[in-house]
Amino acid sequence: MSDSEASDAGRPKRPSARRAKPDADDRARVSAATPEAKPKRVRPSAEKRKVSASTAVTRPAIDAGQEEIQEMERDLESLLQDVRHVGEDHDARQRAADAISSIATRLTPDANTATSDSAALLPKARQYLSTAFYLKQWGERGMRNRADRVDDFGLDRTYEASLRPFFELMANKYFRVEIEGVGNIPNEGRALLIGNHSGTLPWDGVMLKTALRQKHPVARELRWLVEDYVYHAPFLGAFVNRVGAVRACQENAERLLQNEELVAVFPEGIKGIAKRYSDRYKLQRFGRGGYIKLALRTGTPVIPVAVIGAEETYPLLHMVKAFSKLLGMPFLPVTPTFPWLGPLGLAPLPSRWKIVIGTPVRELEGHGPDDARDEVLVGELNQRVRGQVERLVESALESRGRHVFV
Repeated sequence: MSDSEASDAGRPKRPSARRAKPDADDRARVSAATPEAKPKRVRPSAEKRKVSASTAVTRPAIDAGQEEIQEMERDLESLLQDVRHVGEDHDARQRAADAISSIATRLTPDANTATSDSAALLPKARQYLSTAFYLKQWGERGMRNRADRVDDFGLDRTYEASLRPFFELMANKYFRVEIEGVGNIPNEGRALLIGNHSGTLPWDGVMLKTALRQKHPVARELRWLVEDYVYHAPFLGAFVNRVGAVRACQENAERLLQNEELVAVFPEGIKGIAKRYSDRYKLQRFGRGGYIKLALRTGTPVIPVAVIGAEETYPLLHMVKAFSKLLGMPFLPVTPTFPWLGPLGLAPLPSRWKIVIGTPVRELEGHGPDDARDEVLVGELNQRVRGQVERLVESALESRGRHVFV
């Protein structure tokens, strides 16, 4: 026996780390001694397996669709902002109601498909679609001058009729408008009135409309075209649109003429209202003759008009263009009253007006729609119309002795 074997023989043997496998009797004794034994797993029935399978598909979809639900809530919030402004327009309210209903079907107030915020939004949406909400918010007085419908270009006849006394007061007492040549406007059918443009705020279209309604034999209604900056200006754009103004573009003007409307156009555009007081009644360029092409395509007579007195409503001394783009305007006017008097400076000065309506331009007769493609002819006719308007302005000033504050 070697030394190592002798030393091992002298040591006590350690128990083996491997435990003996219990037999069946041992397992039975352990199970009987354990107070909470694990119950045997029971296989669910077919109906329960069907419900579990449906839940297993829906729950991950709901968890994954939280972002979609939040996006629908944002769409609903945006829609609510629009609904607040539909007022008594039933068609707009119906369209908004349909849109909200489509979102509501996807945001049903259920714990599995909607959050608490989305469930709270739906009653608010229905509230804003109710006429009772507006009557409660502003009262019957605030809603009584609004029509249920407006025409294709935004004219609200109920609202415009409510303002007629004010416009007539401005025309008869404040501006003391005189009008000549009303008989040159036909009693029916389409016509284009081409006039000089003036005044920092365009009162000329409103006063021309009011004067024709009062003095024309059949009280013809007038629609006039306004520049983009007026149409898109806050409050002012919505106001002039509701009383009869239309955004200036070829499509709108052609549709108006096809409806046999009387349409006023001021070809000077922004250059006309941006004239300094020292350059008053000096006609600017009449654009590229877009109204000539329109008249040739539609066979519409062109009637020149001169407006005297509008230049003095806001005597323009200086134009500030530094901050005008921030306000969506071509320039900020500096007049004797604005901006020194604040909002009161926007009130027009009480100048005396005179409107002269000339005879239809004969040079356009005999030309057809095909001639609208002839740029040389269009330019020549444009200059002829501008010349007639200029002569009307000069003759009206001479009859007044070039004084309007009288």
